[in-house]
Amino acid sequence: MTAQVMPADQFWSMIGRTGAASVADPAAQSEALAAALRELPLDQIIGFEVAFRRYLNQAYGWDLWGAAYVIHGGCSDDGFEYFRRWLVTRGQEVYEGAMTDPDSLAQFDGASGPDDTWEFEEIYYVANRVFRDKGGEGDVRDHSEPEAGLGGPGPAGDPFEEDEAHLAARYPKLWRRFGESPLG
Repeated sequence: MTAQVMPADQFWSMIGRTGAASVADPAAQSEALAAALRELPLDQIIGFEVAFRRYLNQAYGWDLWGAAYVIHGGCSDDGFEYFRRWLVTRGQEVYEGAMTDPDSLAQFDGASGPDDTWEFEEIYYVANRVFRDKGGEGDVRDHSEPEAGLGGPGPAGDPFEEDEAHLAARYPKLWRRFGESPLG
């Protein structure tokens, strides 16, 4: 079952407010998001989750996966999932820039997630925790579309090659920044 999606301006405003509260502390961002979600009725918490899942799914493409591969010196299925969660939490400008041109992430100068990576696994569980704490039944994620990569279609676009020359040519800015010294 898919519920009503939270409007983009409301979603990105909430992400911006809660991300700004954290600076470089993922636990602080998780708690700031939980506090913001606690102020909402259950249907709006569901709407937030639906929007979050859609942005994650839209980012499920080979171009971004290759960028994450360069940034981290490799990127598993799970790593790419956590990278996409991190990307959404960086806000609308960073997200949309990366969706248009993944190589633009080379200019990002913000905080890393846990273990000095651009990954943020824990953020995905916040809405469900608040949903249940407020009396919601089941899993809030059951109200949104299926998550990309879990039995659905594969990533969009053209796959990248795990070859230094290919990666350096496809992601020149990211390769200059992370090719010799990836995060993590």
